Amino acid sequence: MGWASGSQLAEDVWETVRGNIPQKRRKALATTIMRLFEDHDCDTLDEATTLMKDADLPEYQQIDY
Repeated sequence: MGWASGSQLAEDVWETVRGNIPQKRRKALATTIMRLFEDHDCDTLDEATTLMKDADLPEYQQIDY
């Protein structure tokens, strides 16, 4: 699998499990999933919008001008 589809895989996994995760645990688990994908050289996570939003990591926040 090429990592061009890595963000879609991450988003699909997150959407599948997200509803079963308590709100207070989502940020920690979303962050863990993102870090695991990054550790395996997935560099397109900005396309996994729900996962990114739930992780709420500063390095992925966009600045509005």
